[in-house]
Amino acid sequence: MIFRAVAMKSKVVEVWARTEVSEGLYRLLGKDVGSPAQNRSMFPQYLLLGTLAIALPLAILFSVQVWMATVYTGALDPGAFAAQYYQGVYRYRIVGRDLLIEVYNFLSAHFVDRPYPLPRDRSASFLFYSAYVVSNGIYFGLSNVLLLSLLWVKKEGLPDRELALYIYYTLLLAMSMAVVTPYDQLAYLLLLVGILGTRAKSPSLGILLVAVSAVAGMLNRETEFLLASFLATMALFSPKPLAKRYVLYLLVDVVLSVGVYAGVRLLTPGNLQVIQAITYGGKWALQSVVVIGFLLASVIVIAMRLYANVRPALIFLLLSLPYGLAIVMGGDIRELRLVVPVVLSVLCLYVFLGRENGELARASSAKSKSSEYDFAMNASARYASKHMQAT
Repeated sequence: MIFRAVAMKSKVVEVWARTEVSEGLYRLLGKDVGSPAQNRSMFPQYLLLGTLAIALPLAILFSVQVWMATVYTGALDPGAFAAQYYQGVYRYRIVGRDLLIEVYNFLSAHFVDRPYPLPRDRSASFLFYSAYVVSNGIYFGLSNVLLLSLLWVKKEGLPDRELALYIYYTLLLAMSMAVVTPYDQLAYLLLLVGILGTRAKSPSLGILLVAVSAVAGMLNRETEFLLASFLATMALFSPKPLAKRYVLYLLVDVVLSVGVYAGVRLLTPGNLQVIQAITYGGKWALQSVVVIGFLLASVIVIAMRLYANVRPALIFLLLSLPYGLAIVMGGDIRELRLVVPVVLSVLCLYVFLGRENGELARASSAKSKSSEYDFAMNASARYASKHMQAT
């Protein structure tokens, strides 16, 4: 009888231990046994991803740049374009300008051009305006896919908070596209390439993407300087192992972008220029500052649902002051296209910090639970051993 009782108790302890080990492993993996979330279909998320990646960009592009008569400075025919973008500060913005010309040459080789009068440019060319639409559409589509890839969570899809930030940013971007330029959409894409590089598992690949963003971005537009502000802020607020990698990326970006910025201005013929003309914020400057301040405050409030700390946004904006001062001195504050990359950087900043600190908290919690589990198992084993000996 004694041996039978001992055997039965040993069997109970063995079954209990197996159950505890299984549940402990599930806890360590961050899963709940029998949770309905584990059986949730991902089809709605894939459908949403396809809609946002394909249908939404096409709808925005056709609505803003095809169905509406949009214009920037009237440079929508080859002659007016050359007169503007090969002169002054515009001559340093090489990549977007030259790629637009290549697209126009391709379209001219395959289609017959015709006049396309617009309100501010009666001599506009249909194929030249089409070159704007095609090139900006490609840049917009690629940057949209990159952004969605950064927001996507494996086995979960697009979380609601990230989706809210995405919609807010995309609405601002769509409104800014009423201004047609050859370099703004490309600038957002190249900025995202550098930000994507920081998520690469391989440091070598990350350095390569940051280098591409720094060189090509600075040859396109001065928006590239915002990447340095983003990297510096991430280095200040990320956990130590990741912070060191952000410092490395920051050094690569600063060296290359400053070198390209100075080199292209020293080597390009003509008088050296930093801004096209002194504007002091342009038309409606004070009112525009109020509106832009409201837009930035709104995105920060939404972003803080991911990472409840306002300091990263304030530090980023402080580091981005040179970009803001350049807009005040030589641009129009009322142009939304100038604030779009700032909103994009804040969005990515809080998404990354929220996930990095979330992963750190989960790892710490798993370690704590593992320690508690080990303690409980050892205590249970000691109790079982003593009880069996007494029996």
